[in-house]
Amino acid sequence: TLYTSASITMAEEGRKKKKKSKKSRRSQSRSADALDEEQPLPIHNGEAEFSHGADYNADNDPVIFDNNNNDDEPLVASADVEENVITLVQDDGLEDAIPAPIEEPDANVEPEQPGFTEDGLAVAMAVDTAAEDEYIYSAIEYDPDSKPPLHKNRRFRVYTCMAFMVVITVVVVVVVYTTRSAKGVETTELEKLVNGAPSFSPTAPPTTNREASGIREQVEAGILQRGVNFTGMPDSDPRKRALEWILHYDQQQLDSDDVRLYQRYVLALFAIALDSLAWLTCGEHRKFGNETEFFVTEDCGMTNAATGVYESHKVWLSSTDECEWYGVICSKDDVVRGVELMGNSLIGEIPPEISQLRFLQYLALNGNCLYGTIPPEFGNMPNLLSLELHGNGLSGKLPTELYDASKLQLLNVAMQYSYNSVCIMSNNTYVNTVYERGGVTSRDLNFGLIGQVLDSNVTKWTSMKGLHLFDNSFSGKVSDEVGSLKYLVYLRAHNNRLSSILPNKLTNLKKTREVYLYRNEMYYGIPSRIGDMEDLEDLRLHENEMDGEIPDSLYSLRKLKNLWLQDTVHCEDVQGKGYECSADSDFGFSGTISTKIGNLKKLKALYINNNPIGGVIPTEIGLCEDLTELHIHKTNIGGSSPEELCLLRDKNLNNERNVGVLYADCRPNNKTQDPFFACDCCTDCCDHTTKVCIADD
Repeated sequence: TLYTSASITMAEEGRKKKKKSKKSRRSQSRSADALDEEQPLPIHNGEAEFSHGADYNADNDPVIFDNNNNDDEPLVASADVEENVITLVQDDGLEDAIPAPIEEPDANVEPEQPGFTEDGLAVAMAVDTAAEDEYIYSAIEYDPDSKPPLHKNRRFRVYTCMAFMVVITVVVVVVVYTTRSAKGVETTELEKLVNGAPSFSPTAPPTTNREASGIREQVEAGILQRGVNFTGMPDSDPRKRALEWILHYDQQQLDSDDVRLYQRYVLALFAIALDSLAWLTCGEHRKFGNETEFFVTEDCGMTNAATGVYESHKVWLSSTDECEWYGVICSKDDVVRGVELMGNSLIGEIPPEISQLRFLQYLALNGNCLYGTIPPEFGNMPNLLSLELHGNGLSGKLPTELYDASKLQLLNVAMQYSYNSVCIMSNNTYVNTVYERGGVTSRDLNFGLIGQVLDSNVTKWTSMKGLHLFDNSFSGKVSDEVGSLKYLVYLRAHNNRLSSILPNKLTNLKKTREVYLYRNEMYYGIPSRIGDMEDLEDLRLHENEMDGEIPDSLYSLRKLKNLWLQDTVHCEDVQGKGYECSADSDFGFSGTISTKIGNLKKLKALYINNNPIGGVIPTEIGLCEDLTELHIHKTNIGGSSPEELCLLRDKNLNNERNVGVLYADCRPNNKTQDPFFACDCCTDCCDHTTKVCIADD
């Protein structure tokens, strides 16, 4: 016969009684187990849970109906074994009787509640086997001594939460303390009143933990150049002073991992190395008190010379963002992209650490009192597009590393030789760029930049548009590789010591507008294919040792505005004196002026004086309606001025003083003879023989 144990729940009062009779129940349980198997199955109090309720008879005894009993005789659960023991008694009529199914309760009748013994135990009942698949709990043993799992213990959970809160509090305190220690002690207004504001005096620096914050190591590893470090570095070194400013005096108090640390340190070094206290604009960061000098001055301004508008800026080495400092140009993400400090009395040597402004594209320091050499580290600036250092007192060779700045589009290092710029340092020392190193440590004259410059290395400058090298002491040849600079627009290398022919491949420069190579040691003639330089507007080759005829292709340069070929020189080796050069009309460009000159309709200035060029002035010159200056004196050009030329004189060949516009050999030759060139409209006349010129109009 199959019986299923119903679940038994124990009420609180029943538990108390069970604890008192614990020993007796265990004894009774063992006795029940020893009963014969044919006897009714005992179920002890507390050993099973119930799932279905039982019916009760008039005596309140639980009964179970058997489906196989036609007489609907119930099975009676008797309590005649022992106290607190319930036995299920089976009807003897069937050997394998199946418990009758539980009748569906009437919807209008309140369902009977399960019965309980006086100890609060539920009564088991037989369950139809057909209902086993629906919802039957398995009987489990109930242990009265069992305890709930630890994680369900309320006291344990409370203590765990308290311990967790203590740990979180300790972590927060440690993090806050570490952060404040790394940033140093912030200066409050009250502390300023009591202790005074921070001083830049090298004595008694602030005692904070910022020296141990990693900033020093970051700067050494990522910024300092040429293998130097701060160990043993004098306190007066600008690099050391810039570090001290970052650590102790800069109110921004940047951390070692701040993305602005590098650029702020480099700009601080730049200001200190180039004596910002002597700058004309926005360099004075001090506010003088009774005893100390404070880094508190922030606002400055100047009137823009181009627009006439007053512009407000921030002072260098102030507590403001470095992107607001005068002359600093930043992108929207606060990255320094340019520094423009032209004509601001910057004094000193350019620190190589400026090359660590990795995103710098534009550096303009022209018109100052810079001396020393150009840092080779500039070649390591991957984004540098424009470098303007002209109008200073730099010297030495142009570093070959500079050719590695492959994105460079503008290089202007002109005007270092004999450029007279005087500045006064903050300690009242005078600096003059005529001398090497500004005359601070030497009274030798400064000859500017030296060495070769237009050699084969120029091919690395694939994006070069402007080369401004004039007024230096560059030497060597103009290599054919210059012709590979297909984007070159301006080539200004005049007033140097270049000794070369004008390479034929120079004519490959289709976009070049200006070629200034005058006052060098250039020789031979103009390339025959000069006309291929279709954008050429200005060709200046005067005061060289060049010769030959003007090629016909030159007259096809329809954009040409200026052609300067005057004062060709002749050099001779004088014993004991070396080479001596002077302008001589017997040497230089020869031939005649072609009638094709009328093609040069945009021509404004034609200088061919002091050359042996001859012939006459063609009437086609009248087609050059923009012509404003014509110098043909000290040549072999004879005849008379055509009427078309004089008509130009009435239009453009004049100025307020009517002097220096139209020169010719129209003065009596050798004082007594007829003029070599008869001219009724010239502004100035010269004696062809004596070379003496006076205003004659």
